[in-house]
Amino acid sequence: MSALLAVLLALVGNAALAQVLSDTVYNPVPEATDASPLPAAPSRSASVQTAAPSSDLVPTPFAANLFTGNFLRTREIGMNPDYVVMSGDKVAVYTWGTVQINNVFVVDGQGNIFIPEIGPVRLAGVRNADLTRAVEAAVKKIYIQHVRVYTNLLTANPVGVFVTGGVKNPGRYAGIPSDSVLFFIDQAGGIDPLFGSYRSVFILRDGAQLAEIDLYEFVLSGTLQVPQLKDNDTILVGRRGPQITLMGDVLQPSLVEFLGDQNTGEDALRIVPSMASATAVTIEGLREGLPYARTATLGEFRLEKLMDGDTVTLRDDGRTDTIIVRFEGEFDGPSMMTVRRGARLLDVLNLVPVNPDIAATRAVHIRRPSVAKAQKEAISDSLFRLERSSLLALSASRGEAEIRVREAELTARFVERARDIDPLGRVVTSQNGEQLNVILEHGDTIVIPQRTNVVRVGGEVMMAQAVIHKPGLTARDYILMAGGFSDRADNNAVIVLHADASVSVEKPRVHIQPGDQILVPPRIDTKVLQNATDVMQIIYQVAMSAAVILAL
Repeated sequence: MSALLAVLLALVGNAALAQVLSDTVYNPVPEATDASPLPAAPSRSASVQTAAPSSDLVPTPFAANLFTGNFLRTREIGMNPDYVVMSGDKVAVYTWGTVQINNVFVVDGQGNIFIPEIGPVRLAGVRNADLTRAVEAAVKKIYIQHVRVYTNLLTANPVGVFVTGGVKNPGRYAGIPSDSVLFFIDQAGGIDPLFGSYRSVFILRDGAQLAEIDLYEFVLSGTLQVPQLKDNDTILVGRRGPQITLMGDVLQPSLVEFLGDQNTGEDALRIVPSMASATAVTIEGLREGLPYARTATLGEFRLEKLMDGDTVTLRDDGRTDTIIVRFEGEFDGPSMMTVRRGARLLDVLNLVPVNPDIAATRAVHIRRPSVAKAQKEAISDSLFRLERSSLLALSASRGEAEIRVREAELTARFVERARDIDPLGRVVTSQNGEQLNVILEHGDTIVIPQRTNVVRVGGEVMMAQAVIHKPGLTARDYILMAGGFSDRADNNAVIVLHADASVSVEKPRVHIQPGDQILVPPRIDTKVLQNATDVMQIIYQVAMSAAVILAL
């Protein structure tokens, strides 16, 4: 177990001491007074960097989000003003004055309705908004004065439209004439991402092309001009054209389709813009049957000719001259400072006014996002191996199999809790009581703890609490003040988190210093739990990186 703990200590922060390049001693600046202004930052301001999109995002065809069922769920009712009357539609006609009519008429196969005493009135091809005027004009040919007309389109004649080509489920689908092309394509399951084109959608009537639609224009500018559909019209989704994969520092990783073969980076960025942070581009693909790869600036990429199958990755290759560090704890002045890239901890600390009577200057340490990420990955890897071994455990008998099932359920709950814990990313920056001149990274938080006489006790104790430090007392003494070990405690070892972020695994007889935190780990019975060693490793990893004790 001692060898395992030594490895864990190396994982959670002590390895950061390799960054130390000198042993300059930190001399804290006395607390600033009204007569002594705070020192200025050692370098010019830097802009806050924009986080790049996650590389885990899988590029999907641009405009694919059109066909998620929204058009299918929200269809037309056929009563909009632009609807064009067709054979089979029902129209209510009301007149008053010289002649009175109150009846519903069906548009016949010739496109007319027949009104008694008026005769046939052609309505096929008339817009819904113009319906009253068309009927009124016919009535006033017979009754010139003292007659008023009102009409109402009651029902739209249903149509069946064929949807074929590059769609997931070709077939004949029902709708009404004013339903959009998007409604019918959505009924067919949307455009096939491998074969279908979002830029070449054709409307066919009686074997002739009636319209061609580019769905990119609808997404980018809201333009969708299509004729009113008739029964037995065909929507043909064409074959996908040249396509590139656009990813990296773009607003949305996408598969971008082009209409022709002569396309440049500028054409791609008109469809999917780059992020403000993008400065460089990598193009990979084939040219004349041979592998092709090129890096270019964003300006050069705009002129680059792109080919079908190219993969284009935009990235931020810029390096600012400054970084941003934050401060936490007992100090005076701003909580954030911009410093030159490559600045060292002691150089920055000597610019931060503190009161040495209340600030624990010997316990200064760093919280670093990159270390927190590495700790999280190490814990996740251990959890994966634990979960895998618990699920693949072999059993020699039915009774043992039942035990393994319960053990796997217990392990699964433990893994779920452990995954929710975020490490602190603490880096130990002192050695033998002296601060070391560690190179700072962007996003570092410099922690200047407050002097304290409190010792915190947690983990597998009866009552977790904080008690006042008394010289000469051991960890066991403080555990007794917290009610003693719990029934599940490992009473042969304690984890001590020191104020300077260093961690040690000790016997309970170890002497405790002011500001220390004592964590009592649980006892794992290797006779009961098959993966006891893995569980203990994770418990110690979490305790050392996040100051939390997990229990089964």
